[in-house]
Amino acid sequence: MVAAVRYPAGPVRPEQEQHIVESHLRQRGFRWTTQRALIVRMALGTHDHFTAENLLERCRKIAPKVSRATVYRTLAVLEEAGFVAGLDTGGGGRRFEHVLGHEHHDHMVCTVCGRIFEFRDGELERRQEIAARRIGFRIERHSLRIHGTCRACQRAQRGGT
Repeated sequence: MVAAVRYPAGPVRPEQEQHIVESHLRQRGFRWTTQRALIVRMALGTHDHFTAENLLERCRKIAPKVSRATVYRTLAVLEEAGFVAGLDTGGGGRRFEHVLGHEHHDHMVCTVCGRIFEFRDGELERRQEIAARRIGFRIERHSLRIHGTCRACQRAQRGGT
């Protein structure tokens, strides 16, 4: 496994993002094709949680011949490098989100409707650091995903009350 790329902390302008990703891919021996550039632009241009198939559909609206295999391979490289993060939503579902230059956050995933809720909790972050320090562990990155049932699905299960 290749170590995640170190990129500028804090917000990164969209024009910088594409350049950072292009440089990374070229350094790893990937050609910077028009298809790959479009895939990267579409993946980094959304702040929604998307599937590989969603990304393929978005790309094909612009370039109908975009290869499904290239979308999947490019997403894998982007995830390995830390430009996007993959989120297993259960039942074989997998969604991605653009994380390059974005502040860390965690997720709650509804196991009924699949909706993803983002949150940041300073106390949880602090407790993780304390736990790591206690055992002499240096955290390089982490993800917290809580699976459960959202309020709307709970109401629906109770019959709308």
